[in-house]
Amino acid sequence: MTSKFQNFYLRYSLKSLLRVGQQGSTKALIWLLIAQSGLSLMVSGCSPTNSANSTVKPVSDQSQSSSTAQNSAPEKQTVVRIGYIKGSLSAIAKERGTLERELTPKNIKIEWVGTFPSFAPVLETINAKSSDLGAGGDIAGLSALSGGINACIIAYRPANRNSEGIVVHADSPIRKFDDLIGKKVIVNRGGISEHLLLKLLEKENIPKEKVSRVYMKPDEALPAWASHHVDAWTVWDPWVATAELKYNARQIPLPAQVPHYSLYMVDRDALKEKSQAIREVIAILAKEGEWLNKHPQENQKVYQKVSGLPPEVVKRTFERRPVDGVLPLEPKVIADLQSAADWIYKQGIVQKRVEVRDALCPSS
Repeated sequence: MTSKFQNFYLRYSLKSLLRVGQQGSTKALIWLLIAQSGLSLMVSGCSPTNSANSTVKPVSDQSQSSSTAQNSAPEKQTVVRIGYIKGSLSAIAKERGTLERELTPKNIKIEWVGTFPSFAPVLETINAKSSDLGAGGDIAGLSALSGGINACIIAYRPANRNSEGIVVHADSPIRKFDDLIGKKVIVNRGGISEHLLLKLLEKENIPKEKVSRVYMKPDEALPAWASHHVDAWTVWDPWVATAELKYNARQIPLPAQVPHYSLYMVDRDALKEKSQAIREVIAILAKEGEWLNKHPQENQKVYQKVSGLPPEVVKRTFERRPVDGVLPLEPKVIADLQSAADWIYKQGIVQKRVEVRDALCPSS
């Protein structure tokens, strides 16, 4: 993705001051006014000689001076606020200072809002007008659109195929997917893990009521699952890797893959107000993703720093981590998103159907 920018420069001009006419004509005019009005003119602190040599700035020049001062005021800085998830591409770009380095010379300031454990709270900040844009799971984004968020989809990240799973404790009797019947499984409400669980239940012809869904965000879910308050946890990396390495969890085999995209979503009002700056941000993030894919070791080091995770968790996460990318929406992705939107509506996960094409950001 590329973006063109235009620089606008203020041009200033100064007009020379006008001098008043000669001494004789000035004095004659003064005495004529006195005679016609019958008023007396009181003059103090000046002499005929000083009056003759004085220079007066006309009112029109004073206005020109005021206008010039206003035009010389510095150009207003554009602020773009980014809500971001821990360990995401945006978090890595923040740590590397990529956006600031490229955008500060263009009078664009980045403000970071976060960090957050998942996309849902990022979307809440966009809905509350405290963030302009953010990225995260497609199901959470579609759910927010169904709920009426005034946002649009501007780009996507390739599907996440290997870093999602259902984890159970090492001593759990659950060995295969069918064993979840009658059990409690943690999912994030209206997000990719709920979608994953329900899609797999449908594929296996298991009524969704046969498995109890417990709604929790990932940071809340980890201690609840670790304390054996629930039987299983549907989640994604690095949470899967954390459960495996810290709590000796194991993944149960899944009957199918349910790939999910990540979506980059923008507040529509913010896009209208500062379209050029926001598109600059997206273009730079796209380049950042390409650079990280080509430099996996540097990527892993920065990821470990921003996530605060142990090296072994980071290593396992990166073994399953999909490539980064910030890509323009293409027909297949739009069709996949529409299919997901229709499915979550039919399942009653959301109350309003989303027309994905209407949810795409305008191209210009």
